[in-house]
Amino acid sequence: MKIIYWLGIAFLWMLPLNVLLLTAGTLMSGDAIGEQEFVGLGVAVFGAVAGVILYRRRPR
Repeated sequence: MKIIYWLGIAFLWMLPLNVLLLTAGTLMSGDAIGEQEFVGLGVAVFGAVAGVILYRRRPR
């Protein structure tokens, strides 16, 4: 059960990294930042907050 828990935390923490990589790719390609990046930012904030909350409440 702990393995599933830690995989969930790792998945949530990957959301902000994914958004940073996609936004950096968009900026490097010269495209304008649009609605998709703002939705991604919301997902990144959710993932970071949920990951921190789950990490602080981890089973011991």
